[in-house]
Formats: sequence, C-alpha cells, structure tokens
Amino acid sequence: MTQQEVILKVENLYKHFPIKKGIIFSKEVGRVHAVDGISFNIYDGETLGLVGESGCGKSTAGRTILQLHRPTSGSVWFQGEDLSKLRGEKLRIQRREMQMIFQDPYASLNPRMTVSQIISEPMEIHNLYAGQAQLRKARVAELLELVGLNPAFASRYPHEFSGGQRQRIGVARALALEPKLIVCDEPISALDVSIQAQVVNLLEDLQEELGLTYLFIAHDLSMVRHISDRVAVMYLGIIVELADRNALYKQPMHPYTKALLSAVPFPDPFVEETRKRIILEGDVPSPVNPPSGCRFRTRCSYAQPICTAEQPEFREVVSGHFVACHFAEQLQNDTPV
Repeated sequence: MTQQEVILKVENLYKHFPIKKGIIFSKEVGRVHAVDGISFNIYDGETLGLVGESGCGKSTAGRTILQLHRPTSGSVWFQGEDLSKLRGEKLRIQRREMQMIFQDPYASLNPRMTVSQIISEPMEIHNLYAGQAQLRKARVAELLELVGLNPAFASRYPHEFSGGQRQRIGVARALALEPKLIVCDEPISALDVSIQAQVVNLLEDLQEELGLTYLFIAHDLSMVRHISDRVAVMYLGIIVELADRNALYKQPMHPYTKALLSAVPFPDPFVEETRKRIILEGDVPSPVNPPSGCRFRTRCSYAQPICTAEQPEFREVVSGHFVACHFAEQLQNDTPV
C-alpha cells in the first residue's frame, strides 16, 4: 500500500434528506441524518474498508463522495479538486476518474441492453472512440476478457447470466473509462458465498494490475479484513473508529467495534466455545432524531454522563488509530474480543 499521496480527502461531510409533509404546500418537518460529519483520507493504491450495520449510512456516504447525492455540507477533495463545488462539464470530466460497482447485479444492469451496449455506454457518454466502432468493440472484448468472461458474450443480454457473471459485467463497465478510484458498494452481498471469493479475488487482481484505489463498502467483517488495508467503522451516520486492519481486529478501541468483531465466527471450535460474545441491547436509534452526545451511548455498557453531554472527538489515540470515544484509552487495554 502506498501512503504517500492522498487521492481522496473527505472533510466533515454531511448528507441529510429532508422529510416533507403535504402535497401542494409541502413543508419540511424533519431530516434524516444519513451522513453526519465524516472525515477520512484514502491513499493512492490502497483499499479502505467501510463497515457497519444496515442503515448506518455506508452506501449514502459512497454515493455522496461520487456526487450522485450532492452533499448537504462538507467537502470531497479528489486529486486536489473539491468535487462538491464542481458543476456541469467540470464534474463530468472528474467522473471519468471515479466509478462505482453497485450492490445488486440484477438491478444495476439495463435488461434491454446487450452486454456490449452496457459496457460501452460510459465510452459513448464521454465521447471515447467516437466514430470508431471497431475500436470500441475491441475495447469491450478486452474488458470482458479482463474480468474473466468470454468476449463472445458481448451480444447477450443480462438475463442470460448468473449473478456472479452479472457482477463481472458491472466491474467491466466500471473499468471502461480507466478510473483511478472505484467505490465498491457491497459488491458481493447479493452473491452466493462460493462466488463472493471469486469476485473479491478478481478485484484484488485488477487492483494490482491496473493500480486501482478502492473504497470497499460491506458488512461482512471477515471479507473486509481480507481485502482492505485500513478499515473504518460507521455507526448511525458517523465514523467511530478507523485503523489499519490488523490493529483494528487485534485491538479494537471502540465498544461498537468490539461488539461487531465478537459476532464474527471463528473457525476453531475450541476457541469459538470460549469466546465472549457481546450482545448489544436495544435497537439502533432513528437517524431522524439521533441521540445527543455519543451516538452509541444508548447501547453502550461503558456509557457515563459525559457521553450524553458531549459528542466524543474523532481523534488519533495511537499512531494511525482514530477513535470517537471518551474512554478509548481505558478500552485500549481491555481484553480483545
């Protein structure tokens, strides 16, 4: 992993969705705090894993970074430019450098388009190989071969493929413009377990061959540990912990991270039998009205009065290990889960 050049810098990013009441004279009655002030860097050539429970804001964060959702506030710096301030043609030019692999390979491919049309559509939008049909056709064949599919499949339709093959088509489409950053939005969650490993191995091979940078969004902690260089843990719209994957899994410092890791099955039955499982009580609070102070305090066994009064700062406790918890130092020496 190269940690010299920051390719993506997210600063205090917010994305709120208004809740409106009424049809003719609609008025805003509340807001969904989907992403509520997250900050992190992604270095050139690395994979940053973003994990958390369903509904914590992971996918919204990825879409907001790519400006598919315009941020409520904050900034997203990509290769030195603030994407949140770009409009029109300038933003379109930057989008050639960043692409997305969507979660559902069934819903993300147009059933009325052939594989060739799906993969070549980004080239058409960005005027690549304009008037050069043979070159575009050759590029589609090259991309299909790159993701492990037969170039002869170019004339087929999405319904003729399995889930894993469809996701490979989605990967080929994401590579069509030779991007530097790819946001992988839970790209394996809709696939069979046997196929998940094949797709992850493909992503790793492509990263090594093409020098790609990934933001890998998932809820499978075991897979995230396998593919990621660093891991960020998200809860109710905020990042509560970010660290190198080995440091995070060996010595988590946030109570939420400890609870998540305690739920990951261990392959040794004797170790699994003696492990302590942390059961979180209560439900995840509503993002419409998140708790004051620490977001996790309503389910945390370590919560104190300060957790209600003050939101913990997202700070660097040890080198490269960031935690948003008032008691991170005390939990650092707690027994690893």
